[in-house]
This record gives sequence, C-alpha cells and structure tokens, in this order.
Amino acid sequence: MTTSFDRVRTRTGSGGPGPTVDAQGKAALFSHSPVAPSWGRTLVVTCSACHGSTCVSYLHALTLALPSLHLLVVRRDYPSWMRCPSCGRRTWVSLRFC
Repeated sequence: MTTSFDRVRTRTGSGGPGPTVDAQGKAALFSHSPVAPSWGRTLVVTCSACHGSTCVSYLHALTLALPSLHLLVVRRDYPSWMRCPSCGRRTWVSLRFC
C-alpha cells in the first residue's frame, strides 16, 4: 500500500487558485509580535530565566505572585521571586507598570 497526497492541493497554483490571504488565521496565531498593553491596568513581568516580557492584569499578577518574595534593595535588576507567565517556572522577575 502506497501513501500519496493526491487529494492535497499545493499552495503555488497548479490546478487551483493561488495562495489565499489569511486575514486573521494562522498568521495571527503563530506571530511573535508584542501585545500592546492597556495603560493603567496591567503590569509587565520580565523573566530572568527565559528573558520574556509579558503584560498581565493586576489580578493575574496577584495569582502568579502567591507565594512570592520581593527583595527590592538586595536585587536591583530582578527583585521579585514569583512564577513567570511566559515559561511557568518560579524565577526572579522584574515588575513594572504599563
């Protein structure tokens, strides 16, 4: 038994219309563009392990921060020990308002 993909059309034409424009499908799903924060209602969490920056609401930041440790004087660059929303690990993060 041979496996063939005869029923699958190619994207470059040859027997059908050209590639379709994907207005808000896969391109929006798999894009890595930063999310614009809404002013005054979010925090930016920057992780020291994965170096990802994520905008979270105050309520979501509170759930991530339970339990947490904040050493503002000792650690200047990443003063808070809490769960990172990007990688999900407990690491040192920095928090700032949007």
